[in-house]
This record gives sequence, C-alpha cells and structure tokens, in this order.
Amino acid sequence: MPTSERGALTMPETRLKCRNASSAAAVVAAGAEPGDPQHTVRQDGRHVVIAYASTRWPFDVAEWAALEGHASDKSAARVMTAL
Repeated sequence: MPTSERGALTMPETRLKCRNASSAAAVVAAGAEPGDPQHTVRQDGRHVVIAYASTRWPFDVAEWAALEGHASDKSAARVMTAL
C-alpha cells in the first residue's frame, strides 16, 4: 500500500469523467460513504476522483454513474479497464 511522506497510508485513485460538473456532483453525493476513509469520492470539476482500497469500489461508482446517465459508457469503461 502506498504511503505519503509522513508515513500515512494513501489510497490509489482513479478519475471518472462525467458529462458535466452537475453530474459529477450527483455522483459524489450518491457515492459519499461517511466514516469510510478507504473508499472515497471527491469532485474536481467535471471529474470524480475515486480513492479505493478495493478495486470493486471504483468499478461500482463508474457503473452506477453510467447507468444513471452521469457518465458515458466509454468513460465508465475506461475506469473499469484501468483497474
């Protein structure tokens, strides 16, 4: 597991390109897991930055975003195949 300069664990991250900033905000709102520091989502413009300990988390976020129309199938597939 990667660590920061201070020795704290850092999670791997991947980025999901959404249709627009509003779509990214909807994905972040739906994907927020309070109290789970190992599986997080945050918004960066029209992108959702997904940090994860388990590769299932970004897969699920990307799949849900595509099914709900917040991201294209191509953008979701890019996340899924990069894991």
